[in-house]
Amino acid sequence: MTDINFSGIKSRDEMIQLFDGYSFERKEELDQKKTKKGLVKSYLLETVDGFQDSTTNITEIFAPLGCEFVQIEEGLYKIADKNLKRHMGFLESFWSGRYLVIYSLELSEIIDKWIKGLVLSTPQLDHVWLSGWTFNMLWEKVKDLSNPNRFTRMVFEHESIFEIDSGIEEVEDEEISNDEDRAIFERRSSKIALVDRIRVLKDKLSHFQDLYSPMYSITQLRFPSPISKGGHDFFYFGKATNRSESFRDHRSHVLYVLKIYREMIKRTQDIAWYSIEKVSIQKGGEFQQLVGAPLIIEFKDPLNEETFNHFIDSTFGRVKNRFRLWGNPIRLGPKKIHVYGVDKHLWQPIFLEITDKHLIAIIPKGTCGNTVHRLVSNIQIYLDPAAKVTIGNKPYKEIADDSSKGIKYEQY
Repeated sequence: MTDINFSGIKSRDEMIQLFDGYSFERKEELDQKKTKKGLVKSYLLETVDGFQDSTTNITEIFAPLGCEFVQIEEGLYKIADKNLKRHMGFLESFWSGRYLVIYSLELSEIIDKWIKGLVLSTPQLDHVWLSGWTFNMLWEKVKDLSNPNRFTRMVFEHESIFEIDSGIEEVEDEEISNDEDRAIFERRSSKIALVDRIRVLKDKLSHFQDLYSPMYSITQLRFPSPISKGGHDFFYFGKATNRSESFRDHRSHVLYVLKIYREMIKRTQDIAWYSIEKVSIQKGGEFQQLVGAPLIIEFKDPLNEETFNHFIDSTFGRVKNRFRLWGNPIRLGPKKIHVYGVDKHLWQPIFLEITDKHLIAIIPKGTCGNTVHRLVSNIQIYLDPAAKVTIGNKPYKEIADDSSKGIKYEQY
C-alpha cells in the first residue's frame, strides 16, 4: 500500500510531477538494490471498439466493478476501489476512450491481480496483448531508438500446459522396490531472461530462435530510457514498469507502444472484416459462406491426440479460460473440431476450426481485432511458440512491421 496522497493532484502536469519525483527516488533505491516501495506501473487496456462509433463512458464500465472516479482533466481521472477504500492510481483515456492506461504505485502482487480482476469482470475491458511476433518488431524499434551500448532485457517464456507426458519412475533402490509405481508428469517449460548490451544482442535474436523455438515467445522487453538511467519493461499482457528515474519518459514510451498497437488493430480489422475472400464453413450439415479473411495459425509440429484433447477441453470446458472464448465444440474427427462461439470481450461471434495442424478463426465485422492478438499471444506462450500466423494471405509478422512505420517516438 502506498502512502502517497493523490487528493492534492489537480492537473495532468501535477500528476506527472508527482510520479517524476517518486520515480527518481525509486531509481536511487534500485541502484542501491534496496527498493522499499512499488515502482510506477502502467496497465494498457482496451474498451469498446471504434466500430460502435461512440465515445466510451468510462464510469459506466467501472462503476459496477466497485470503482469510483474523480475527474481531474479531460481524459484523466483518479481511480479508487470502494471495497479496499483507497486510491489505486490514475486512469488516462485516449482516442475517445478506446484505450485506457492505469498508472499505479501499488506492489505488483496487488495491482496485477486487481487489474486482472477488472478485466475478467466485464466484457467491455481487455488487456492490450503483445505477442512474441509483436515483440520481435518492438525489438527492432529498441535497436533504432537506443544507444547500442545501453543495456536491454528480454524474457522468453513458454510452458506447454496442454502437453503432458506420463511415465513410470524407475526404482533403483531395493529398499523401496515394493512401493507403488509413481506416475511422473512432465511437460516442456522454458523461461529465459537475457540482460546485455544492445550491440551484443543486436544480430543474435534470430539465431537464438532458429536454434531453440521457445525464444520466439518473447514475453517481456525493456526500452532503455534515452534521457536517464534504466528503462521501461513491457510485458505481453500490456503492463509496463518504469525502471528509470523519469515518469515523463515512461509515459512517452507507453504512448509510443500504444500508437503502434492501435495501428496494428486497425490493420488487423481491415483485413479480417473487409476482405473479399469467401470462406466456406459447414454448419448443421450445410455449407455456408462467410466474407472475411481467416486468421490461420499453423503449428510447427502436429499436436498429438492427448495434447489436442487437453487443449480443447481446457479451453471450452471451462468458463474462465486463457483464451477468453466460449463455445460448444463439434467434433468432426479424432483431431478436428468446429466451434461456433463468442469472444468474451464484447461478446462478438467467432468461428473456429481446430485440428492437430492448425487453428483457423473467422472474425465477423464488429469483432475486436484484439481477439487475434490474444489468440496469437497465448498460443505462443502455452501451445506452440514458433507457430506460423497469417491473416488472409498476409503474414502476421508483416502486419506488425507495417504498423510501426511512420510512428515516431516523441517526448510528451
